[in-house]
Amino acid sequence: MKLLELRRLSKVYPNGTRALDSVTLSVDRGEFIAVIGLSGSGKSTLLRCINRLIEPTDGTILFDGSDVTHITGEQLRRYRSRIGMIFQQFNLVGRYSVLSNVLMGALGSVGTFDSIVGRYPPALRQMALRNLEIVGIADKAHVRADSLSGGQQQRVAIARALMQEPQLLLADEPVASLDPATSHSVMRYLGYINRELGMTVVCNLHFLSLVREYSTRAVALKAGVVVFDGSPAEIDQEWFRHIYGEDAVEVEIR
Repeated sequence: MKLLELRRLSKVYPNGTRALDSVTLSVDRGEFIAVIGLSGSGKSTLLRCINRLIEPTDGTILFDGSDVTHITGEQLRRYRSRIGMIFQQFNLVGRYSVLSNVLMGALGSVGTFDSIVGRYPPALRQMALRNLEIVGIADKAHVRADSLSGGQQQRVAIARALMQEPQLLLADEPVASLDPATSHSVMRYLGYINRELGMTVVCNLHFLSLVREYSTRAVALKAGVVVFDGSPAEIDQEWFRHIYGEDAVEVEIR
């Protein structure tokens, strides 16, 4: 059974913009899928429809065999708890410690009052420290989050997402605001989580050099339509121009 299936998924915004146009896509367990395309091609809308931050206009979303297209309330909360989300902006609370920020990923496991006063069970604290070890910054657990570099903050955001023990990890342009060297650092940890922890990853990316190095499959969107779905190695110059336009020039991240 596929982990995720999208069947003829469409999203039309109130202003008439058709961000997704009958997208059909399946995701196997353990894949690392890179979603590529120009800005405005529908990449972010796709991820936000998957985790139901955005309501699709038409089509069906199946997760682990269940239809989650229009679920609400407690069903939606449980569904979202199975999906980790990493954004371009790190969304950390700067004045809080790194450990506290990671523990916020487990808010569904503790009461509101306990989370406000920072009272987390020892097992959750140990889990948070393990997740910081996975992304290589356990030594920063007790420093303020706003004292870290951009790449380190994004790794904190990854560790926070891992607190949900998600079946699917979505990453929306996770390295867009980082320099090239830091981009590779963050992508290496996402690759490790995919390969060593067996977690399924769907990641929006701009740079094909990162797609080729870290993903197992590439899906290209153009004006909300899937125009390529296959091995990253198959994206030659002809495909590149088809996806990005005749005047586009590939920029490599080394």
